[in-house]
This record gives sequence, C-alpha cells and structure tokens, in this order.
Amino acid sequence: MSDPVSVTEAALLARDQESQPWQQVVVAVLSGPLTRDELIDRIADRIEYSPRFRRLVGGWPVPGWVDDTNFSIGGHVRTDTLTAGQRLEDWLSAKLGHSLDRTHPLWDATLVGGIAPGTQALVVRVHPALVDGYDHVHLLQELFDTEPGSIDARVDDWEPAEPQPPGLGDLFTGLSEPLRAVSGAATGLLGMVENAVRAVAASPRPQHVAGVEVDLDVLADVRAAFGCTTHDVLLALATAGVRGWLVDHRRELADPVALVPLAVAEPAVLESAIGCRVAPSWLGLPVTASSPADRLRAIATLTRARIDSGQSVPARDLTELAGFAPPTLHAVAAGTVAAGRPHTVMVSNVPGPAEARYLGRAKLRQVYALTATTDDELLNISVTSYRGRVTLGATSIAP
Repeated sequence: MSDPVSVTEAALLARDQESQPWQQVVVAVLSGPLTRDELIDRIADRIEYSPRFRRLVGGWPVPGWVDDTNFSIGGHVRTDTLTAGQRLEDWLSAKLGHSLDRTHPLWDATLVGGIAPGTQALVVRVHPALVDGYDHVHLLQELFDTEPGSIDARVDDWEPAEPQPPGLGDLFTGLSEPLRAVSGAATGLLGMVENAVRAVAASPRPQHVAGVEVDLDVLADVRAAFGCTTHDVLLALATAGVRGWLVDHRRELADPVALVPLAVAEPAVLESAIGCRVAPSWLGLPVTASSPADRLRAIATLTRARIDSGQSVPARDLTELAGFAPPTLHAVAAGTVAAGRPHTVMVSNVPGPAEARYLGRAKLRQVYALTATTDDELLNISVTSYRGRVTLGATSIAP
C-alpha cells in the first residue's frame, strides 16, 4: 500500500504553480574532488534512508506517494558551469524560477563549477512536501560523513513496488481522536480551496537571491553584551535586512508579521528523525525601530516568553542530530507555511554541526538554504550555522 498524501502535504504541493514555483534549495559549497558519477554512487548507496526521493504523487481518488516506475538517479543529477562573470546568486535565482518535474520525484541535484579554483557547489532543489522530519528526511542528511573517504561504485538494483492506492482510513493514521481527525481534515480542505483560488490568480513571481555570512563569535559577543540569545541576535539581523529592503524599494516602513518556525519538545515526537516538532510561530518584527539596539531589545522581550515556557529545543540538541540535519530542518520549517496565517516575512534559523562534514573526499566548506517566497511573502530568510559561521540566505520578490 502506498503512503497517503496528508492534508498538510497536499496544501504544500498546491503552492507550487508553473507561474509561481515553490521549492527549497540547499547549497553545499565543496572543496576537493567530487564527480557526477561519484555523487550518483553515493546517492544510490544511501537513498534507501530517504525513500520519498524515489516517489511521486499518484493515485485517484485518494492520492498517495508511489514509487516512480521510471526512476533513475542519473536523471536527477546534473552538472553545470558558471559562465564568465556569472554569479552563483544569479544562477540560483534563475533556478528558483523553474518548477520541478512533477512526472518524477520532486528533487534534483546539480554540481556547479566555475565558482573558484578547486571549489564547486552542490545545489539540491527539493519540494518541502517530500520531508516531514518524522519518517522522511532530506536526502542530503544522509550523504555526508564526519571523515573523508572514497565513494565506492554502486549498481542501483532497486525495483519499484507494485502501486496500491491508500485507503481513506490511512489519511488519519497517527491521530488518536476521531474529532481531531475530522477537524484536521476540514482545516486542510479549506486550505486547499484557498490554494485553488490563489492558483487561478497566480502571476509570474521572479525570485531574487542574496546572502551574507557572519562569524558566530561576533554574534556571541553581541549576545553577551545584551543578555539575550543568539537566536535573538539573528532575528535582529534579519529585521535589519527587512528594513533595508523596504527602504531600498521605497516601501512603507511598518512592523511586518513574520513566520518564525521553532523546534519544540513534545514527548510524542521524541522518536522522530529530528526528535522534536517544528511548529509555526509568529512575531511582529520591530522594523520601525531605527536603532539596532532597540530592535534587538524588542525582539528579546518578545521571544523571552517562549524560552520561559521550557518548550523550545536548545540549539545544541539540534546540532547533535545524526547525519547532517540542517537540510531536513529547513525543509520541515518551510512546511509550516501550511498553518495558513497571513505573513509577509519568514525567518528560519537552523543550527548545524560545529565539526566538518565530507562528501567522499570533498570537504563541506559552507552550507546555506534558500526558500522561494509564497502566498503574501515579500521576503524569506533562511539562517544556517556550520563550523562557527552563520549564513543568511534570502529570497525576495521583484519590487
């Protein structure tokens, strides 16, 4: 029996339109040798831990995740080289403007050369509906190791399972209360209706990409000076970026509602792949405060209540997750847009490991995520830390 498409996943899939593609990109900057064949071999060796990356949505009247009978890893892995004078940011902007192929699993990977001598970028595009953080993790979480090593040649002898449509009862698997199940289904159906209306009115939405990298020690100094958290400092940086964007594009300065996903501890999800639930939360970013210090103090005051509740998962716990968890956490965070509350900014903060990671003999130098804007979003900011550095990757709509 196939894995049924949940109401939340359906709402996420509906956001991806031909004129307004919605997807997430993880960029892994590598130094050292890695060929396309080696990447294919590594994926073939470990894709079984991310089975959704072999599946597509099929079936009627109840859609499910079914094995792609024509699946080929090589069909999802490409190479490209930046032309003279071309920036990676421009290449990524163009990539975000093209939808993933719905006739195959919703992901692709490109090894991009021409960045710097001895350096290339592994760019993986994924639809966030593939990843739930419970049973389904991001493929990139499984590809990296803590030590360098060779990648052995691997013959992919996988065979697709015979498709069997899921039953209606499978839609409510894991819900202990019938009334809760009915409520969830009703909420999801309303969301899908709203998405259908949005799709009719959809118009082309070019995505612009930018990024900045800062030293984690600098953020720690600010945190100590103001008696706040690193998360507060990062939110203040994001707020400064939003303010700058509004000023540059001559937009009215107002405090926008931001979707800020948070990792929360719940006993029921301790055995999930990420050991927590990534829940939506909303925050009014103090854009109108002119002083950076005032913005930071305002944010610290707003976030303190969540810290005092004791439900937030400490960043150190997330950095110690098995494998390379930031891609999974970013995808799950992106999926919180299904909560449906209007917002114009999204900020996702995902901590990564302090120790180096390797893909074969290639060393991971930098990693960052980019998520296309959707619904009413003007800006989407993805924050990723790795080896003492923090990268903020931002996508914005055309002014």
